[in-house]
Amino acid sequence: DMNVEALVLGIGNDFRCDDGVGVAVARRIAELRIVGIRVMIDVGDPGSVLDAWTDVPLVIAVDAARCDAAQPGRIRRWSPGCHAASAVVSSHGFGLAQTLSLGEALGRLPRRLVIFTVDVEDVSRQATLTPAVASIVPQVVEAILTELESDAWAARHRPPRGLSRPEKTFGSA
Repeated sequence: DMNVEALVLGIGNDFRCDDGVGVAVARRIAELRIVGIRVMIDVGDPGSVLDAWTDVPLVIAVDAARCDAAQPGRIRRWSPGCHAASAVVSSHGFGLAQTLSLGEALGRLPRRLVIFTVDVEDVSRQATLTPAVASIVPQVVEAILTELESDAWAARHRPPRGLSRPEKTFGSA
């Protein structure tokens, strides 16, 4: 797994309606078969998540969010520093916040983590997403692709530091 440049982590349960949005997004990314990108569906086992993301340059996690002011289909982007955010948003028992805390304690956090959450409306026992949430899946996929482009590939093809900026020009003293 030396050449994994990014891990896309779909968190959720696709037998609980909108709670499966992270899984749906991860499957779409997997279908694109992008070189250097590993896709993982999180089945609630923090140990396997920590194993998967240790030493990976970029991890992008997608999770369902439930909160009082939920607007079904709203996409939000978080990055750590807002542990409070991930604690509030996850719609599962052992959520991303706990995995992050564990990773922090064990010194096994990804080098960079970006979290996308989608506000959901229904987590009852049915195996399909509600229309509001299903319709947003392609947008989350696009957001992830944009994130990947701006990160891994950009870093690889960026000129050495200092060469990319035009010389500063100062007015004559």
